[in-house]
Parts: sequence; structure tokens; C-alpha cells
Amino acid sequence: MQNSHNVKNISTETARNTQNGMQSDSDDGEDAGVDSQLDRATEALRQLVLTGAFPLDEKLPEARVAELLAVSRTPARLAMAALERDGLLMRLPRRGFRVRSVSLAEVVEAIEMRGELEAVAARRIAERGLGEEDKCALREAVARGEAILSDGVFDASRRRAWCALNDDFHHALVAACGMRPLAAAYHQVNLVPLAAPRDTIFNVAEPDLLLRQLTVAQDDHRRIVEALERRQATRAAGLIREHAYRSGENKRRNFPHVDMQTMVMETPGIALVR
Repeated sequence: MQNSHNVKNISTETARNTQNGMQSDSDDGEDAGVDSQLDRATEALRQLVLTGAFPLDEKLPEARVAELLAVSRTPARLAMAALERDGLLMRLPRRGFRVRSVSLAEVVEAIEMRGELEAVAARRIAERGLGEEDKCALREAVARGEAILSDGVFDASRRRAWCALNDDFHHALVAACGMRPLAAAYHQVNLVPLAAPRDTIFNVAEPDLLLRQLTVAQDDHRRIVEALERRQATRAAGLIREHAYRSGENKRRNFPHVDMQTMVMETPGIALVR
């Protein structure tokens, strides 16, 4: 599942960026600089894990992580602990960590949970009314979807554009409800590999099926916005739950047919799914 050449390039670039960032912050010696260094190390390690730089379910040597990130062992250890909290690494009984693999069933469960959170958000929005700024954000995402689907071409740039608009649509929906605890839970469930709205799996081997799946998803978006504008709380929540269910089923249908060598780079997190 790993593209070793691309992963090596990512590892080298990650180390360079992390090291440069730490050097630029080291002059002031303030706590804020230390925190930002740790943040960069954590995000760099997250990128390496999600793109399959480390074997699944094998011990992740602390020294190797420190070397790749161009940091000492202490920030490397803290970065690994942060990814443990996010569910990407698992602490071993005696010492150290390993990359945590995720089953496709777990991905689908996370998507369904995301749908439940979005349904709660939709109900709150419909009860309170959709603000003008939030309405514009949702409508704009729908319009972008229409443009992407207009000619039925799904090259890499179109696929990236769809992932971006899908992410924008769902996050705009959650933001519009104004519920901070829900937003925090939403962020957490999206940490599960392939569960976030941006993590669409495209079955390019079956273009007709791909077009049908995206057309249905686009129609779902349009009808969800329509229900919110009409303040139809029950309808909006039901549409979102069904939308999430279809997204999970699409993951089941498409996953066995994707080109892993390509998708590891195009969809970070896919390398962790069995």
C-alpha cells in the first residue's frame, strides 16, 4: 500500500521544514516558540503516519522518528503522545508506540457518527434559522459541486476540487449551528482515517458508477440546504443521516478497487485502513 519513493520524498521534506521552523523560533527561547516547535513536529509526524511512512502494527522507534523530524527525542516523544490521543498511534505495553491500523468497518462507523452530529447541527440550524453568511457558504459549495459535475470529467484536479468543496460544505454546516461542544466532537470523529468529508474515495476504474455516486451526493447537498432554508428540521436531519449512510456504503464499495499506489498520496489516511 505504500509508495516508497513518494514517502521518502515526504520524509525528507518534512524533516527539512520542521528543522527550519525550529531554527527560526529558537532565538527568542519563549514558551510560545517551544509550543510552535512541538506543533510543527506533531503535524509533520501526522503527515508521515497518514501517508504510510511506517509499517502498520510494528513498533515505531523513537530514534527513527526524531531523525525523520530532525528534532531531539523529547519533542519526538511528545509528538507521538499527541498522535496517540488522536487515535493514530497506540502505546505499547512496555514502552514505545506503533501505528494503529483501522478497519473499513470502523471507518464506516465513524462516518455514521459524523452524520449523527451533523443531523443535530441541522436540527439546531433549522430551529434557529439559517444566517445569511452561512447560507451563502452552503450555497457556494453547492454551486462548486455543480461546476465540477458539469462535464463528467474526474481527473486528479477535479477530484481534489470535489474533496475541498465537500469538506467546506460539511464544515460550514457544523459552523452554522454555533454549538462548540458539537464542533469539538465533530473534530474528533474526523480524525479517524477516511472519515472526514474531504476523504472521498474515487473509483476511477468504474467511471459510470463514480458519476452516479457524486451526482447523488451533490443532490443530497442541494436538498439539505433547501430543507435548512425552509426550516424543516426533521427533513434536514433525515437527509443528512441518509447522506452519511450512503457515504459509508460508497467507501465499502470503492475501497477494494482503488489504486493504492496513487491513493496513498491523494487521500492521506488510506494507508492505515485494512
